[in-house]
Amino acid sequence: MSTPFLTHHGSSSGWTPPKDRVYHRSPRGGSSEMRRALALVAAMVTFACLAGFGPGAMARDSAPEEPTVRGVSGAVELSEDADVAAWQRLQYGMFIHWGLFSELGGVWQGEPVTRGYSEQIQMWANISEEDYLGVAERFRPDRFDPAEICSLAKQAGMRYIVITSKHHDGFSMFDTDSTTYDIVDSTPYGKDPMRALADECRSQGLKFGFYFSLVDWHQGHAFAGNNSNPIPASMEPVIKQQIRELMTNYGDIAEVWFDMAAPTADQSEAFASIVREHQPHAAINSRVWNNRGHFRTLGDNEVPDVPLDGAWQTPSSIYHETWGYRSWQKRDDLPGKVRDLVTGLTSVRARGGNYLLNIGPRGDGSVVEFEADVLGGIGDWLDRHPGAVLDASATRFGGQPWGEVTVNGRELFLHVTNWPADRQLRLPGLATNVTDVREDGAASGLDWRFDGDDLVVTLPEQPQDEVLPVIQVDLAGKLRVIPRNTVALGSDTSAVIQPADIESGHSYADQGYYDSNRRTTVRQTAHITTGKSSEVSIAVTGQARPDASYRVTVGDKSRVVRGSDLTTNAIGPFRVRPRAVTPVTVRLDQPTHPGEDLGLRIDTMLVGQAGQVVSWLEAPDQLEQGASTDIPVHVTNLGTRPVSGTTVLRTPEGWQAGDAADYTDLAPGGTFTTTMTVTVPATTPLGNYTLTADATGEKHIVELDASLTVVPPNVAVGKTATQISTAHEGVPARAVDGNTNGAYFDGSVTHTAEPSHQAWWQVDLGESHPIDSIEVWNRTDCCSERLSDYWVLASDTPFTTDSLDEAKAAPGVTALHQAGTAGRPTTVDLGGAKGRYVRIQLASTTNPLALAEVIVRAQPAA
Repeated sequence: MSTPFLTHHGSSSGWTPPKDRVYHRSPRGGSSEMRRALALVAAMVTFACLAGFGPGAMARDSAPEEPTVRGVSGAVELSEDADVAAWQRLQYGMFIHWGLFSELGGVWQGEPVTRGYSEQIQMWANISEEDYLGVAERFRPDRFDPAEICSLAKQAGMRYIVITSKHHDGFSMFDTDSTTYDIVDSTPYGKDPMRALADECRSQGLKFGFYFSLVDWHQGHAFAGNNSNPIPASMEPVIKQQIRELMTNYGDIAEVWFDMAAPTADQSEAFASIVREHQPHAAINSRVWNNRGHFRTLGDNEVPDVPLDGAWQTPSSIYHETWGYRSWQKRDDLPGKVRDLVTGLTSVRARGGNYLLNIGPRGDGSVVEFEADVLGGIGDWLDRHPGAVLDASATRFGGQPWGEVTVNGRELFLHVTNWPADRQLRLPGLATNVTDVREDGAASGLDWRFDGDDLVVTLPEQPQDEVLPVIQVDLAGKLRVIPRNTVALGSDTSAVIQPADIESGHSYADQGYYDSNRRTTVRQTAHITTGKSSEVSIAVTGQARPDASYRVTVGDKSRVVRGSDLTTNAIGPFRVRPRAVTPVTVRLDQPTHPGEDLGLRIDTMLVGQAGQVVSWLEAPDQLEQGASTDIPVHVTNLGTRPVSGTTVLRTPEGWQAGDAADYTDLAPGGTFTTTMTVTVPATTPLGNYTLTADATGEKHIVELDASLTVVPPNVAVGKTATQISTAHEGVPARAVDGNTNGAYFDGSVTHTAEPSHQAWWQVDLGESHPIDSIEVWNRTDCCSERLSDYWVLASDTPFTTDSLDEAKAAPGVTALHQAGTAGRPTTVDLGGAKGRYVRIQLASTTNPLALAEVIVRAQPAA
């Protein structure tokens, strides 16, 4: 739901619904009316700004003194665990992949090894144990300089260093008594570089940590491309001894970065317990597996596309192709590399994660000059923007079409990765007054204004910083925001909140190995406002784990309920403060680990004033012409005594609905539910309509309605679909099965091969239709950014080529480009263009194509 104009009130401000409007009765229809009303206000404010104020002027200075809505805190909070929070404050560190593999530099027997990462060259080149030991016999890293490395890390703004103590090859880069297969006993170097680096980190004020692979080819693991080897009992003593040595011989350890293999839950617990015993303040990453870590390690170079709750980290490498040294690696475009990595750093930090950036020294220990220059470039950018990333907090804004947002005290930083062509930068939902806006480091300010609760900044023609420009917004108080889809309760303090208006917080969980990593939902939050102090109760429809305990929090008060009660009984009452955004959050009460999934599906959430009886319905956003749809209708008793009566669904004239239903002695807190079948005549004009849940039998029944849109039918469902290739069992039929779930492991997502060249998916509608629109539904579990820069094509004749250019240029083809990332859905208007064949095709020459659903809305063929 859009939120209205922010009024000016001292150091913070919020929005006030016009007093003569009530939006709770029709959440969808009401929100559009609200937007129209606010557009007029915004236009008047814009005119005042342009006519009477200069650069940096604020139109809200003349706003009427009215009660305002107080937003929620806009900064993302750190962990409640003090040790995890201390690790989160490190924010940005250096990763070092260095080992015996570095001596080979990605080359074996005079030939580059092009398969896989160079730190795994022993596997990819199938090097025997004897030959690999021969590499150790010439390994003499005399140019390894801990002081230089620490100095370089500090120049780059890094606060800690994590180095490979042992990689998959099993060669220990530290002095261990568990084996002689280590740098001290098996090389002419004969020294422990880990001790030297740990000491130097302490000397230069950096924290120190170890990478430790649970895969060990020397101890008996076979080469396996996925590196998910089980750990036999025979290997456990060596692993435990080596972890214990690392935790006791090198001073304080800030982070332990386990990697790969497939330990049992008991093994994972044993390895983590050794760390906790000897280094109780160290942060353990999730790749100790079986959900025993303190923070979640994401995929290589990954920037999450959904909000992640809890502590997490992105490991990134200067080159995506390798982590260890590769002598033949292409190293060019220094400015572009700095720009890409600064963007990665700011994106991860703005979304709440730690960023661990890798270098791969040569076998002699020296740092590659290009990598040193890259780190220097990042450090120079950080020096130009002090406070914009380091010591700044992530914000609730999330990724924006133009970039990222961080906050440091009363300074808000807008990191502009995509300079808007119209020079209008829009930040939605800012609920704190602004005192000044300028390009960070510039002396003069920029023009800015508020459009509703959106801050709109007029940018200069060209940015001042060519790496990544930063706009600094000075705030008059603490950052507060009005979250997207905040729902305003009306005079009777009731509203039905739809799933699209509920924010999900995500994490990850695993079952003991890399490929078992699954995105989970650990929190669901709605945001409400009301103009008066009220006692409200919450009723949820959907499905929950019956035996789970859930904590329902409204504002600062919580109640714990069983899953069997969460979706059957009202919860409350809770006191809601007036003129403030109040979060309504559902979590597990005592999760077994931070990534445990809620096991909860919320279909709708009713917020109602205590004492009321509420008649309401679960209506979809859209109904199709000529279709019959089952719609649940509810009566919820938020009063203190049983109630009886009748409910019926009121529909537009000519529609058919089910018969009235009686409810008898509905207990306090209970919900009566009946399903009524609504049939929309095929001749119904397209457009917006309202359904109302009527009820009789009580004097104070609140009847809520819902607005929906009548759309043409989906002519693609169940039709024959094909794609350029199929991988991971992601068959093309999944995109026309009517399931928009978007989770691959729920069988909802198609998938082509990786990599794919201009991957395509297409459907044969069976006959030509005048197509009204095409809805492209993205996946929900990961990798949504892959479905971007794509084309939607329609044709009356079959597509006969894999080439995107040739397909677009074919006679009679309608081709529409979508530059951004597909949503849920992205609706593409075809304006009645005729077509029997519909294709979705990526411009990318590498990305696979994954689709949750493609809906083709069209009138019946003539």
